[in-house]
Amino acid sequence: MTGETTTSRRAVDEDRIDAAGWWQLGGMAVFGAAVPFCFVLFPFDRPAPWTAAVVLALALAVVLPMVQVFAWARRGGRAAVVATRTWVRSGSVPADVPEQVWRPRVQQYADDLDRRTFGAWSGVVLSGVWGVMALVEDPGHWTTAVLWAGIAAVSFRQVRRDRPGVRRLLATTRS
Repeated sequence: MTGETTTSRRAVDEDRIDAAGWWQLGGMAVFGAAVPFCFVLFPFDRPAPWTAAVVLALALAVVLPMVQVFAWARRGGRAAVVATRTWVRSGSVPADVPEQVWRPRVQQYADDLDRRTFGAWSGVVLSGVWGVMALVEDPGHWTTAVLWAGIAAVSFRQVRRDRPGVRRLLATTRS
């Protein structure tokens, strides 16, 4: 009976969002609300679509955090995601975590890194497209080109940092 209580309590704890998670969600909401206004405030030699910016800002302020919460839920909750990232970065899994639990999580993390690599290369392409638009059309597009380049650089950095740990963990075997 005691084991069931501990197991169910652990499952409930993994579904909770910690303070860092709430800050992340809040930052995503603020970012989603701010991005449409950046396009309205920069001069593009056309009228500013304020109504569209407000509607898009409200939608992004809700949708971005929702997508993140669903992503955490698909991976076992925020605590599971944080634990998996800790295992990958430290290069070891605690002895009390069964292989049936940690191996699928680390494999999912590897799949996420593959998607992040694709996203990073997409950011490089978009940065190039916006850079060409800045050269040909309007220098104001450099802001967007730099934004996409920054997103790509951060993604490449995370992949480069975490991929060796994932490979090392997936290559290990426990009896």
